[in-house]
Amino acid sequence: MYAIKIIPNKRKMDDWFLYRDPDELVVQCWNEKEDAENFMKKLNYDLCEITEDIPESAIRRYNEKRNTVKKD
Repeated sequence: MYAIKIIPNKRKMDDWFLYRDPDELVVQCWNEKEDAENFMKKLNYDLCEITEDIPESAIRRYNEKRNTVKKD
């Protein structure tokens, strides 16, 4: 699973966060790296990268959201 790491300040590279869905505030994840890369290109922001380092709690919330959407 892949997510997008956003680095808001190039002087503080260790200070980052994972991109979240603006409506649900859940970390956005992708199963395919290519899908994450395509979305990252749409962001048009230089200080971001693809990561597989996603906390378990974020993956759990993403899966809960995904399963809720599938039921609807």
